[in-house]
Amino acid sequence: MNLKQQFTFFWQKNFPHLAPKSSHLFLAVSGGVDSVVLLDLVANTGFNFTIAHCNFNLRGEESQRDEQLVRSLANKYNKDVEVKKFDTLHFSTANKLSIQEAARQLLNSDTRKPDGIFNFNLLTAHHADDNIETLLFNFFRGTGITGLHGILPKNGQVIRPLLFARRSEIIAYAQEEKLIWVEDSSNYSDKYSRNY
Repeated sequence: MNLKQQFTFFWQKNFPHLAPKSSHLFLAVSGGVDSVVLLDLVANTGFNFTIAHCNFNLRGEESQRDEQLVRSLANKYNKDVEVKKFDTLHFSTANKLSIQEAARQLLNSDTRKPDGIFNFNLLTAHHADDNIETLLFNFFRGTGITGLHGILPKNGQVIRPLLFARRSEIIAYAQEEKLIWVEDSSNYSDKYSRNY
C-alpha cells in the first residue's frame, strides 16, 4: 500500500465517525514536512478543513517565513487559514517558564476559549517516529505505566492520522509529490531535552 492508501485505511479504522462530507476539521500546519504532507493527504480525501498556524515569534525571520509558506499553502489548496501570533518570549520571562513550557501554556489557553481556533477537531502531524521518541523520552524520565502507551491516535479533540507512517515515508512522499516545506532550525538544537 502506498502512503495515501495507508492514510485512508488508518483513518477508517481509527476515526470512522469523521466522514469527509460531514466533518469540518482544523489542520495544524507548521510548514515542516510532516504537516505539509498531512495537508496534502487530507486535501486529497475531500475533507472540508481550515488550516491553523501558530507563530510563536521565537525564530525571527524564520518564524515569518514559516507563516508566509503556510499562507501560500492555503492559497494553493484554496482553504481558509487562521494564524495565531504569540509573544512567547515575553510570556516566558514574565512567568519564569522555559520557552517550550510557555509555548505549551499559550497554546493550551487558546484551546480553552470558546472561539479559540483549536476548540474543534484538530489534526496534527505526529508520526510513528514521534511515537517511538515519546515512549523513550517517557521511559528515561521514569514514567509510570500510563506513559508507556505513547501517543494516542485521538486524545479529546486532537486527532493524529499519521501515526502509522515513519518519517522516511513522509519525506519520500513529499519528494515524490514535489511538495514544498521548510526546516525549523530549533529541531537541531541540543538545548531542548527531547532533541538531545
